[in-house]
Amino acid sequence: MTTLDELVDRHITEYNARLKHFDEMTEKAESLEEQRDREELAELKTHRLLFADYLHELKHSPSQQLLDSGPMAIWDVLADRLEKLIAKVIH
Repeated sequence: MTTLDELVDRHITEYNARLKHFDEMTEKAESLEEQRDREELAELKTHRLLFADYLHELKHSPSQQLLDSGPMAIWDVLADRLEKLIAKVIH
């Protein structure tokens, strides 16, 4: 049976992979030219850093923190906003 700590480690690994993908996608978004889009991209990068800090703290804190807050909700918002910016680059 999987322990809570193993589950936390698995989730942290998954979110770190998502952060790597996020970084790859932000590189594509660097070509955005509108000031408003560039400001949103900068804001997303700031949130990405906060999320990475959260993951670092989660890894070094009690497992109960994962149960008390949901990183998936944070991730979904960031990913949705980034996808909308990337769509502007692609189209």
